[in-house]
Amino acid sequence: MVAYNRQNQATARMMSVAFRFVFILCFSMHRVTSTSHSKFVEDMNGYRSVCKSIGLEPKQSCTGSVIAFHASLKNHLRNVPVNTIIKFEKVHLNKGNGYNPSTGVFIAPEDGVYSFAWSFITSKGGTVYLAAVVDNQIQANTCIYNQQSNHVNASGHLIVELRKGKKVWLQTMFHSSTYIHAENFTYFSGHKINSS
Repeated sequence: MVAYNRQNQATARMMSVAFRFVFILCFSMHRVTSTSHSKFVEDMNGYRSVCKSIGLEPKQSCTGSVIAFHASLKNHLRNVPVNTIIKFEKVHLNKGNGYNPSTGVFIAPEDGVYSFAWSFITSKGGTVYLAAVVDNQIQANTCIYNQQSNHVNASGHLIVELRKGKKVWLQTMFHSSTYIHAENFTYFSGHKINSS
């Protein structure tokens, strides 16, 4: 009989905790439509504090760690041989330290789905083929062939799932690259979208 009562008390406590949690969620969803962004964030932090106090703290933070980089070409490149990794040496952002400007290679610090973007400019008569490479496998190509105006831009984008330690870089392909304009016109960037 005593064991039965203890089991009922434990069940009642769990039901109470569950009810409070559902109430908090419903209340917070109701407030979304009637409050400012800053007030909503303040309220959510309060709700998280309540959840933590009753033992409902999530195992992983909603914010998580940021992995993102953005780097541009420091110097103009001329007559770059085929299969040369492009080194974007001017680093503007490198959260998570995944990008190495001395090698031009991004190494995934964590498992996840990543998004990469790049852009480059060449001059009149220029030919440039660039490939996005993941661990020696070409995943995406961009090119400008024998361009006829003063400057033309080409951009590329790749979304790929990576395991920790996988490498991503841009390299020339098919043809030596006659001229790649530097500064902020030519860049390589990437960030983790979510966890695997």
